[in-house]
Amino acid sequence: MFIELTEILRCPRDHAESYLVAVPMAMDGRRIVRGAVGCPACRAEFPVVDGVAYFGAPEPEPREPAGAPDYDAAALAAFLGLEGPGGYAALVGRAARFGAAIGSLVPGVHFVAVNPPAGIAPEAMLSVLRCPAGLPFKSAQLRAVALGAAHAGPAWLGEAARVLLPGLRLVVEDEHAEPGGVTVLARGGGLLVGARDR
Repeated sequence: MFIELTEILRCPRDHAESYLVAVPMAMDGRRIVRGAVGCPACRAEFPVVDGVAYFGAPEPEPREPAGAPDYDAAALAAFLGLEGPGGYAALVGRAARFGAAIGSLVPGVHFVAVNPPAGIAPEAMLSVLRCPAGLPFKSAQLRAVALGAAHAGPAWLGEAARVLLPGLRLVVEDEHAEPGGVTVLARGGGLLVGARDR
């Protein structure tokens, strides 16, 4: 996990947003390989193991709905509309399969794979988090969010809208999704593309 990512993380437990503290025990450059992330508000500690931060017990990988859309990393990069370096974007569930590839298409943006499919490992510009209860980011922090088909339900849509910066993009692998607080820009081919309301 990229150590500077700690600045935008929040505890997933039910209390007011608060900063988290990283306690690295082993580093590889700017990445925490082994250590913990702690919440001063509720005293919760979340382990970082092999570069992956665990904000709750791992859950079985969800089954993707039949007919999930087929597209590639270049298409996702275009839908996310990221221009210029800097900041963070989240790829949730199945959408995180593009973690490594999309990083080369959108240089300078740090991607965060949340609950990715098996086999997705941390890299220089890709952090990996496991959080069954939602997105462990402070509100209005991310430049873009892409939700895989198994994470296209109301709770995850609400979380995506919460963590997005106003005016920036949400991509959902469900063209019938109805995200609140998001203006729909396009629907079709199994995908919805929207922008968080300002």
